[in-house]
Order: sequence, then structure tokens, then C-alpha cells
Amino acid sequence: MYCLKFTLTPTAAMTFRILPGSILNIATYPFVPPTTLSGYLRRLAMMSAGLELPETRINKDNPPFYTLPRNYVTLGAYPTSWSGVHRTYRKGMRDFNHDDFSKLYVTGKANFQLHTWEYFIAEELVGYLVSESDSELADFQDLETYGCKLGKEGFAVVKTVSEPIKLEQKTVAALSSTIVPMEPLLQSGNFAGGFDIYNLYRYDWDKYSRAKNILDNAPTSINGFISFVAAYYSQKTNYLPTLDYYTNDEIYLPVSLVNLLKGETHV
Repeated sequence: MYCLKFTLTPTAAMTFRILPGSILNIATYPFVPPTTLSGYLRRLAMMSAGLELPETRINKDNPPFYTLPRNYVTLGAYPTSWSGVHRTYRKGMRDFNHDDFSKLYVTGKANFQLHTWEYFIAEELVGYLVSESDSELADFQDLETYGCKLGKEGFAVVKTVSEPIKLEQKTVAALSSTIVPMEPLLQSGNFAGGFDIYNLYRYDWDKYSRAKNILDNAPTSINGFISFVAAYYSQKTNYLPTLDYYTNDEIYLPVSLVNLLKGETHV
């Protein structure tokens, strides 16, 4: 297995929605989810090839997905130093035909509603992309200094991209560099705490989805999303779970997470 390590510099606070359907309580993950990083890198690759970015208009009947193909697995991006989540209130409109904000004078009682909104603040993020072939990672080497929207709210620029890193599979006790699916933790008896639990989503890959060129403007063959539960370990934890990792003794990527995101459910 081969890995690319991306160092990302956020330009402002970010929001990665935990509850997609919520309109009053907008909570955020304290990291970049794997699917979000996949779409981000796909768009940067399109930009580097001089292609137009895909339309972001909502299409509920047949929404297009622009992600990396199935032979690339993004594992998310995580803060390397201080980070935090700031929770605040945002005053917004209650109805879609609300026009009080555009009036010179407001007469009567405005029908506002208060949203609670969370912002994830980080100085730097490190993201991981893996592939079974180092040659497949060549198209990502030129993405330094490129940036675009990241998540529901946020923007980040690629600061550095590593050379392909060769990883070996080992069973060791280590602090995971990424989230860890809960199922293998429970099966291996590593359920001893030191982490937060999050509900996330992975791609429901179309059975006809195959490897393809990332430098084009064709949508990715995806049916939708499948939820899964994962643990996110604090960097201060003293508990190191013993799991199967892809590692170079510095980076520790759970084999179970790679398999799950590839669509292999036997984790």
C-alpha cells in the first residue's frame, strides 16, 4: 500500500455537518471526513488540469457526485496542533420567501429564528490518500498551492504534498492517525475508552464503478451514502489500541478503515 500525506492550511473557520438534515443545530466534526476530503482533492485535480469546477446547484432528482475513483481511498484530514470547536448563534430567516433583510425599513415584527452553529478552528490539517500503486498517485504531486471550498463552510490551501510513502501491514499497539471503525475495536477487545464516537458516511459505490482518469469532468458512479460509526482518539490519550495498520512506523492507518471505505464490509 502507498500513501500521500497532504498538509492543508485553512484560511478561516470550517463546518463539516454531522447532521445533514438539521436546519436549527448545525454541529461539526472536529476533523475533515473522508468523503469531504475526496471531493476536495477531486476538485483540486480538475483545477490543476484547467477544467471548470462542477456545478454546485442542488439537483435532488439525480445529484452528481464528484469524488476520487474507487481505486483511491481518502481517509480524512486531522489537526496537527491546537484546534477547537466554537459554538455560537446565527440569526436567520424562518421562511424561504423572507425579504426583511433587503428592506430599507422593517415594519412590524420580523419572523427570525436562531440557529446554533459550530465552527471547527485549526491552524493546520494533515490528510491521507492511499492507493495500491504508487504510480496512481502521480497526478496529485502538483496540487501544492491549490485551494478551494472545503466542507459546508470553509476554505483550505494545499501547503505540501509528500512523495509516495510505502506502507507495510502490521499488527501493533499505536495511536491511529485517523478515525477507526468501531466494529473492529469491539471485536478485538480494544473498547477501553480514550476516544469520541461519531456517526459518519461512506460511499455506496455503483457496481460498475471502476478506476478512471481523475483529470476529467465526468461525475463519479456512486449510488449514495452508507452510515458507519467510528472512534476518534484524542492525541493526549494513554490508551493505544492494538489493530492491523498500514504503517511506516510514523503513520498508522487502520486496515479496517481502508477496507470499509473501499466498500469491503468484512472489516
